[in-house]
Amino acid sequence: MNQGALETIDAAIPNLAEAERKIAAFIQEAPQKALHLNISELARQAGTSPAAVVRFCRHIGVGKYSDFKLWLAKDVYQGWGEKFLPDLELESQTPGARAIRGMTEAVRRTMNSLAQTLDPRAVEEAAERIKGASMTAIFGIGASGLVAEDFHQKLTRIGIPSSYLFDTHAQITASCSLRQSDLAFIISYSGETNEMIEVAAQSKARGCFLISMTMTGQNRLRDYSDLILEIPTVERIYRSAAELSRISQLAAIDILFNVLISYDLDSAISSLERSMQATHHF
Repeated sequence: MNQGALETIDAAIPNLAEAERKIAAFIQEAPQKALHLNISELARQAGTSPAAVVRFCRHIGVGKYSDFKLWLAKDVYQGWGEKFLPDLELESQTPGARAIRGMTEAVRRTMNSLAQTLDPRAVEEAAERIKGASMTAIFGIGASGLVAEDFHQKLTRIGIPSSYLFDTHAQITASCSLRQSDLAFIISYSGETNEMIEVAAQSKARGCFLISMTMTGQNRLRDYSDLILEIPTVERIYRSAAELSRISQLAAIDILFNVLISYDLDSAISSLERSMQATHHF
């Protein structure tokens, strides 16, 4: 397609139905956010239906929603530089040496972007809140769930009460029984995952302080959050896995963990040594 997606949408608006115009208006207002939404999420954000999104795509000349997002990505990422980092470029039969160079360079840029995005004051406040909470309930699914599990394991090693449940429905159930003295810590790169939004709503209904780790830019999770640990927007919309967002989340968790350790260094080191000695011979 020679014409850009946004230009095509603008030209098509007079011929679109009302529901499709709502979709067009949302995409024009927040194209970068639209890239990270599935078809149901886009429909909800625009106040329409998934069927309307399908019709919208057909009316602007694309048969599949996935094809539309790839087309839109060319508009969104062009000329944005390192503010929105590209994922690793792959082609058929990519040589190992090229994959190594590409990924290590992408990780380097991701870490540079994280250093600019993550607010040190937010990290310090998050550490203080976790230290002062009765228990930190950690939530996350998919790739973010791997990060959540890692954080739970880290807190356990230094004796900070925390919880994490792998099952998504179990996480929602757990959020319904939190106490006001507990802290909810939600990890969601997009900030639009329905299950995590439900966890956020239930946590706030229970009176909990809510910390979220999510990407920059507006999303629904931010609306529930008392404190936000911002992760740079790094993923290209076509990806084999959430490589760079997961790496930036893990790095941010390590940063937070180091700050937590520094608050009571001797005790934390003793706890880490005990757990290491207890598991070393297995």
